[in-house]
Amino acid sequence: FFDHSSMATWPAAATDFASVNSYLDALHTVDEQTATDMNNFWLIWAAVLVFLMQCGFTMLECGAVRSKNVSNIIFKTTMDALLAALCYWICGWGFAYGGDTVSGVKQNGFIGSGEFCLVSSGPFDEAYYGAWFFQWAFTATAATIVSGAVAERIRIEAYVLLSGSICGFIYPVVVHWVWSAVGWLSAFNDGSKTARFGTNGMLDFAGSGVVHLCGGAASFAAAWILGPRRGRYGPKGESYADKTAREAVFRPHNRVLCSLGTLLLWFGWFGFNCGSTLAIAGGASIVAAKVAVCTTLGAASGGASSIILNRIVKGYLDVDSLLNGVLAGLVSITAGCSLVEPWAAVTIGLIGGVFYLGCVKLCHLMHVDDPLEAGPVHGGGGIWGCIAVGLFATEYNLKAAYTKTTGKYGLFYGGGWEQLGVNCVGWFTIMVWTMAMVLVVLFPCRLLGVLRVHPHVEDAGLDESEHGGSVYEGTGKAISKSDPFEDPYGGYLPPQAPYYPSMY
Repeated sequence: FFDHSSMATWPAAATDFASVNSYLDALHTVDEQTATDMNNFWLIWAAVLVFLMQCGFTMLECGAVRSKNVSNIIFKTTMDALLAALCYWICGWGFAYGGDTVSGVKQNGFIGSGEFCLVSSGPFDEAYYGAWFFQWAFTATAATIVSGAVAERIRIEAYVLLSGSICGFIYPVVVHWVWSAVGWLSAFNDGSKTARFGTNGMLDFAGSGVVHLCGGAASFAAAWILGPRRGRYGPKGESYADKTAREAVFRPHNRVLCSLGTLLLWFGWFGFNCGSTLAIAGGASIVAAKVAVCTTLGAASGGASSIILNRIVKGYLDVDSLLNGVLAGLVSITAGCSLVEPWAAVTIGLIGGVFYLGCVKLCHLMHVDDPLEAGPVHGGGGIWGCIAVGLFATEYNLKAAYTKTTGKYGLFYGGGWEQLGVNCVGWFTIMVWTMAMVLVVLFPCRLLGVLRVHPHVEDAGLDESEHGGSVYEGTGKAISKSDPFEDPYGGYLPPQAPYYPSMY
């Protein structure tokens, strides 16, 4: 079992079996410490990759908005990282995992308690610093998803309030449900302290529902209550020429940034999904490798289906649909990346790309203006990803990823309907909770008139009014609220044609 060549380093009195056993125990202790160090490094490295996704989000969003709002995007995505760190330290970790790692804290399946500021329940267990760092990076991702959906018209004060609420409360509660040791939907809940829904609980390995659906549902709700950007949608019966001209105004101003941002997100996603093994020693590297393969295939097939369908419908190869199709494929495979086979990852990605385009169409029909299509990508992809686990998860992969042998897994592999049903309850609950909480946060802001910027500010660009000038010289314009302006909707709905906003 061990290397006999190492016997030269054994104690001199090798015939003293007590000494030999003591030496072997010491070697075993060293091996355990090495495994712990490897696992901690794995978490830290994965978290760094996930945090790199903030750069991807920033580049993607900067390229997708009009040039007069780029500084505002940079400010918001950076603020998301800042707020995520502080809010998650103050109360986010406590609401998500509080009580999991310490005794004497009353636990329940809905929300965590204790460990606020990492000190309220006594000294923080040093073994969990890596976990805190990893989960903070996830929190920043969930918040930043919303940034693009409300771009070009939300006030900074309202956005900071919304982002802080997501980081400190809305998202951590979802995490507690699905990933804590006592959550009512958690696969890690053994049922000894709180009840768990379903035999396995909700299977969401890396966060299609927990992270992306939470961010996507928040995006949809926020974009809905904000209303479209001025001039984004025309009146009924608008001519095709007018509609085309109107849409051209709102196209991304820099697709180079969009493409680089998307590729950075794809790169960081390997930390997101592979890192969710939470370990690399003891055979976890095999699971992580399979996760990497499925993540790659999901992204590729999502982009392929999206661009092919868009080519059929629109008659040209739309770069925006390609990029968002890749992201939709990544979101879709995130829940099941450790639970499905590679062929299923391709199938999930293909359907994810189509699902995303359908959600985009639905949003436009409802006049929900989402400049980054964050709701369709992360919300639609998140829903499909949760459903796909209930269809494609295999018994072998369930045992490898979760060490479970319950007989409840994917419907297509003979595991019955239960897991599909549990995951559907999970994604529906996450969606309803998130949208309701976002409306609770933003509706008072709308009533108080602090939700949306003044129409003149929106026309001039938020860079000019909020950040001392545009990133690009010659874009934006001076703001004058004395100019004649009539807006019967108070800035929350677009005026009707013939208004055409500036593309610069």
